[in-house]
Amino acid sequence: MPQELKTRLWKNTEDVVYKVGDEVPENGFYACVPCGSKKYLKAGAHFGNCLQCFGKKRRLFRKGLELWERIRK
Repeated sequence: MPQELKTRLWKNTEDVVYKVGDEVPENGFYACVPCGSKKYLKAGAHFGNCLQCFGKKRRLFRKGLELWERIRK
């Protein structure tokens, strides 16, 4: 998906959220937006479902809210 089509988390911010199936743009840590679980992903891979939301904490899983954002230090 082209960068300009990425969903903005808030207006007037540089934070970009990615949907399940989007390609990971760069190596780094990403956080699941609904639960905050962190995962290291490599560029070129695809964002998958959050195992924390989908697994033991299934109550947090909501179809369509499977979003990831880059954690920057």
